[in-house]
Amino acid sequence: MAEAAHPGTDDYSMAELMAVAMARALEAEDGCLGGVGAAAVVPMAAARLAVLTVAPNLWWFAGGASGLNPTFDRLPTSSADPRAALGSTGKKNMLDVVDMGATGKWDWGFNGGLQIDKFGNINMIGIGPHENLKLRGPGTVGTIWTGTLKRPYLYIMHHAARVLVDRVDYISGPGWLAGGNSRAEVIGRETEGPQLLFTPIAVLDFTEDNHQLRLKSVHPGYDRETVIANTGCELVVPDEVPETAPPSEQELFVLRNHVDRDGVLKEVRATVG
Repeated sequence: MAEAAHPGTDDYSMAELMAVAMARALEAEDGCLGGVGAAAVVPMAAARLAVLTVAPNLWWFAGGASGLNPTFDRLPTSSADPRAALGSTGKKNMLDVVDMGATGKWDWGFNGGLQIDKFGNINMIGIGPHENLKLRGPGTVGTIWTGTLKRPYLYIMHHAARVLVDRVDYISGPGWLAGGNSRAEVIGRETEGPQLLFTPIAVLDFTEDNHQLRLKSVHPGYDRETVIANTGCELVVPDEVPETAPPSEQELFVLRNHVDRDGVLKEVRATVG
């Protein structure tokens, strides 16, 4: 039975911690162009927070609203909400946004999945045999761009063995495919591949050689044994795994006063198990 992920303190929610961790990672994308999908409320908060803290020159699209560099301070629950384009410096129609993703004109982006495997491949098609799916997903829309993005970032809101699997049932978003050099051999594009995976209890990256999931840090309130027990694929686990740095007072102040004044992230469901 899945349980609500909790950082062991009431000072911040796990979704707030995830947004802060994602925002910190976007410092590496300062000056680059990226975007988030329709249901990506946490990555949307992270992009807005990054602009206000560590990446002032970040360029980003708010999904279906198609707003470039929005300046909302009340976090919408979907980037398809027109309010997600509030204060944007410009807008593109959806055909242009899709074209940018399909032709590799985005540097970075966030993608999630029903399943993600040890090589960062995403499944949003469904679970089980195609002719008799146990669970049907929305399909490949958006996730296929993990093959064209220079640096995809991955996330899930439910850390469980049924979500983080050895091999996805279907690949709707290519990660490192079969590991090693397989991504470059199949896709044939100059992309760096998936960078990080954010979950409600950990941050993971990928090994430099085989590109297999590796535990990078564990969120407050959890330990690496809990991460391993709730992961359905083999993880590379270093001898020393640090704790994810908790949100600072400044990060929480900016997040709550200039990104999420309505406290949406305090109510976002994040689970483990």
